[in-house]
Amino acid sequence: MKESPARFADLAGLRLYRRNIFAVTGLPVDARGPAVRRHRQRLDARLAVEKTWAGDAHSPVWDGYRKDEVRLAFEEFQDPRRRLVDELTWYWRDADLGCACGPATHQRHDEAVRAHLTAIEAETGHGDMPAARRAGYWSDAADGWAELLDSPGLRSHIAHRMTALADPRLDDHAPDDFLAGLPGLLLSPFAELAADRSVRPRLAQVCAGWTDHPVFAAPLPDVFEDTVEDSVDRLKDALRTAGERHESGRHADALATLEEQVLPAYAEFESLERFVSESRSEEMAHTVTVALNNVALGICEAGLHKPLRQQLIQAMEAASRIAPARDQAQIDENLKAVRTGGAPAGAAQQLKPSECVGCVVLLLSIAGGVVAGLTAGAAWATGIIIGGFVLVGMFSS
Repeated sequence: MKESPARFADLAGLRLYRRNIFAVTGLPVDARGPAVRRHRQRLDARLAVEKTWAGDAHSPVWDGYRKDEVRLAFEEFQDPRRRLVDELTWYWRDADLGCACGPATHQRHDEAVRAHLTAIEAETGHGDMPAARRAGYWSDAADGWAELLDSPGLRSHIAHRMTALADPRLDDHAPDDFLAGLPGLLLSPFAELAADRSVRPRLAQVCAGWTDHPVFAAPLPDVFEDTVEDSVDRLKDALRTAGERHESGRHADALATLEEQVLPAYAEFESLERFVSESRSEEMAHTVTVALNNVALGICEAGLHKPLRQQLIQAMEAASRIAPARDQAQIDENLKAVRTGGAPAGAAQQLKPSECVGCVVLLLSIAGGVVAGLTAGAAWATGIIIGGFVLVGMFSS
């Protein structure tokens, strides 16, 4: 299967329907040759005296398209690879596409487009639609598109359209090249919407409806990859600052950094947990828990726990809420000690699970190397031991 056409990247995000060439030009999806040229001439004449034109009747751009946007759309129209992607993501209506699809298939397609477009526009502030109604459109879009993408009929439709367009630039492509890119394109608006932290909790609920469909469950984490990585980087930077202050004995400053930087950064990461693997979520929770606990321990050891008692309690309560199961008992014991005016018994486990696994791997590889040396010779023993060190390095990184 060849890589999906570049048009998928061009349309990705909230501009998915706004930049669609049929939305911009107002042409039906079955427009060809002379009809396209005549329509372009009419629009050129119109935009010579007017600043914008409205585009398709269902275009999501309320203030119209400028001359340069219309010109670009017609240029992209000339590339059948781009055109086909835009066909798949715009209304088919009653266009005579010559395919074997039944009317119900075209109707379901248009309903999915309408629901998806309406949901995106509502999220971007176009139209006064309550959040509850938006959720309904998102759900309808997920169900409608999932049904289409799982249908063999859509693949047949694409194959027919590739034949009908009869352009050699399509010869290197198969229908699956277009099908493969559609799920990620349909999910791509979520990445931009997630930039607004206030909508992330609701967005996570919306996305849960999309992940109910296997066709969307696999690519969804990739959509949020950059957003998640930015959040993780901010959290790591805040943890690094707190750690440096803790190590230099500036315990009160370290505690302030935890309150003012680390916990807000972790709250942001938590809002994205729906799009993060369970193991990574647990590891980040463990890291923050250890930081909170160890700073609290440092303050107590420095004899500062009485003047900073309230902040300590708040920090340990946060640690107790965040702590994964492996740390919970230790953290709750330390929280109890802080609340009663005592000092925590000790730091939470500071050796990362990855390091523990690395130790096990190294021990096993050494043992395996000894056995191999006795049974298969020195070359095998050396190879196994070196392989163990390589794996340990991977775990450490």
